[in-house]
Amino acid sequence: MLLIPVTTILIFVIVAITSPFWRKDPNPFSPFHNDERHQELADLVVEREVLVRSLQELDVELAQKRMEPEDHTRLKATDEHRLLQVLDRLEFLQKDAADEANAPQTTPPRRKIWIPATICALIVLFSSLGTYLWVQIQALEKLTASQAQQGPGEDGPNPLEMVAKLEERLRKNPDDLEGQIMAGRSHQVLNRYEEAHKAWTKVLELQPRNNEALYNLGVILIETRKFDDPEVFNTALGYFDKVLIDRPNEPGVNWYRGLTLWYLKRPREAEDAWALAFKNLDPASPDAKFVKEALAKLRAGEVPF
Repeated sequence: MLLIPVTTILIFVIVAITSPFWRKDPNPFSPFHNDERHQELADLVVEREVLVRSLQELDVELAQKRMEPEDHTRLKATDEHRLLQVLDRLEFLQKDAADEANAPQTTPPRRKIWIPATICALIVLFSSLGTYLWVQIQALEKLTASQAQQGPGEDGPNPLEMVAKLEERLRKNPDDLEGQIMAGRSHQVLNRYEEAHKAWTKVLELQPRNNEALYNLGVILIETRKFDDPEVFNTALGYFDKVLIDRPNEPGVNWYRGLTLWYLKRPREAEDAWALAFKNLDPASPDAKFVKEALAKLRAGEVPF
């Protein structure tokens, strides 16, 4: 007669004690959740900084008349559209992280179960609570270990880390034209000419008539030359001539073309290129003053710079 109630109580106790193991947790712990969010935040910060730098470079190029207004408008619209998406996503993730940090860590309410035997109820209650706390402690230890491996938080990645993130994205999708253009601009701003040359070369592979890539490849050849090799200048001249097919009055391209011609000992053609560059510059700008002085020295038979 006693066997049935004792067996029932024993089964109930075992089920109650082991319930934390088989009961589905409404808020399951994921040790990788914070890692994934932190990585996404870092990627978005990288992309945000690169986009801001890209927009600044576009404005500089437009101000120096090294870029046509329609190209500036198109590229700026693309960067601004992506920047808005990045900022929206960053705001969402940061708000989500703040809400999670401020949320009270409460234990989900446990369902009350009444049983006739008071002693058995206490055993079930404390055993279940002890098991549940043990599971939570293990989870917190895993979370602490994961955060320790991740390292202390920082205000944000440095510019080199930002570019590294962009390069990592491009390794996964090397045919991303806008990404390669951003990489070329970023590396060139950081004076990483070898990486910039690689990015601009890839841009030409994807879009052979990209004037920005042609211009910057010519500039890189001149700025990074080891000595005054005519072959280097002839290659750079070929890049500038291709750009001038579409933009014959571009002052920046005409300046570098004249510089290349001067090194190739073709002063008359250099004078024509610089005169055209000066003609298309704001006469009151520092660039116009610099070109004018170079022209005067060239015509006087002096070294122009």
